[in-house]
Amino acid sequence: MYILNKKNFLDTNSFYLLILGLFSFFINFYFSKLGSFPIDTFLHYDSAFRILKGEYPIKDFWVVSGLTVDLIQTFFFKIFGVTWISYTLHSSLFNVIISVYVYYFFLYLDIKKVKAFIISISFATLSYPISGTPFVDLHATFFLFIATLLIIKNLSTKKTYKWFLIIFLFFLSFFSKQVPVAYAAIVYSIILIGYFLKSENIAAILNIIFSIIVILIFIFILFSIYEIDLRSFFIQYLDYPRTIGQSRFSSIAIYGVLNKFKFLIIPLIFLLIINFKKIKNKKKNLFSEEIISLFLISMLTLILIFHQIMTKNQIYIYFLIPILFGFIEIEIIKSKMKFKKIFSILVIFTLILITFKYHVRYNENRKFHELTKNKLENTLKANNIHKSLSGLKWKNPFFTDETIKEVLILNQAQKKLNSFNGEIMLISNYLFLDSITSKKMNYPNRTFTVDGTIVPLPGNQYYKNYKSFLIQKIKENKIKNILFFKHENISQKLIFDYINENCFDKKSDDQIFYILKLKCFN
Repeated sequence: MYILNKKNFLDTNSFYLLILGLFSFFINFYFSKLGSFPIDTFLHYDSAFRILKGEYPIKDFWVVSGLTVDLIQTFFFKIFGVTWISYTLHSSLFNVIISVYVYYFFLYLDIKKVKAFIISISFATLSYPISGTPFVDLHATFFLFIATLLIIKNLSTKKTYKWFLIIFLFFLSFFSKQVPVAYAAIVYSIILIGYFLKSENIAAILNIIFSIIVILIFIFILFSIYEIDLRSFFIQYLDYPRTIGQSRFSSIAIYGVLNKFKFLIIPLIFLLIINFKKIKNKKKNLFSEEIISLFLISMLTLILIFHQIMTKNQIYIYFLIPILFGFIEIEIIKSKMKFKKIFSILVIFTLILITFKYHVRYNENRKFHELTKNKLENTLKANNIHKSLSGLKWKNPFFTDETIKEVLILNQAQKKLNSFNGEIMLISNYLFLDSITSKKMNYPNRTFTVDGTIVPLPGNQYYKNYKSFLIQKIKENKIKNILFFKHENISQKLIFDYINENCFDKKSDDQIFYILKLKCFN
């Protein structure tokens, strides 16, 4: 009979997986509830709720990204109910899955269990907890990241199902957000086609092509079932997004890039130098699995740095630091250098220090949601807004008055929204109100900004497409009033840029809303 004593328990994957699973779940679950930046924190909340109620992105509301995240969150709402807990359950379980896979990946590369565990704990700390809640860029990046690790692990495979899984992850990433996976698809194709031709693995190329065809057919069938117009999909998800941010690259400051990403760039340069020396000394072939793996992880790092710069969002790619340090550990293991153990300990210790640094900045201080300068102890329980938000500690960094005042406004708003006669359309970035009111909010978009990243502005070649979409939704839903929260200061250009002001009677209640009473289209 096998007796599980202390020694063999600590030497099994079971112990490490138990601790890693609990840690990666609860670190995300805990930090997700600290503060709220509504436009990001609730990005997929009401859109998933709307899908649950039979409304669909592209068809019923304008979106430029996030389809995968919406659909997954719809599943969680369906199973666990439309609550804050099921919302953060989604992202917390996602953090578990990717962290556990990182652990197994480094075991596959022959790193000792304890070191693979430390690397994975570091990864779990720096990955999803910076946001805490489901977020489009994170899902897109992590689907691509796992696909990249699977490619490295299965470079020589000819098995169809493995390549199908990899391509499926690429599609999940693309339908989360078009980039960075679009960049990766181009770069990876060049690297892999060269590798497959050199290694005479034509079967892998055929399996990839077959997988792409099968998945595309499946997508077209889904679009047909849910009556999503392909032309609308191409305009919203492919054509218009390509026009966003075309001038951003010119404003990149090299020093700023080097400073922000130094803990990614330095280990990457170190890895490249070591492996270029191997190629130069003919210890490794340019098309060996080891070198191709390095190229892939290097390209992933550079692609994500480029993508991070172009999006101009808070930095979220520091999770790559433990991955690059893991590859450095592999080089130390394979080397014949003296004092290998000392160098290995130094690498792991440095990784722990860097992880702690970014943990404090992004997790403890909630920098990703702009809460760094706000005192998180001045939060209020969000169940004061609605019982379904129980578990969240409410603090909006962009509400300059006391938090309790904002909560009171939201409580009054719910009553007023429910009291309107006829259909309304709310223009707001409180992206949970549709789920907690009996009245439909009929948002025309998922979010509302005037920087041209959400909807085409006047002058954009797709301006007329959005204008037609907005007017069509107003007619279909028989909208009587369009509402804006006064304190949000969302520009009414989001309506007046597309519909003449003469179509409205403008009103204002005492405290909460600007009301545009529609006179046209009735």
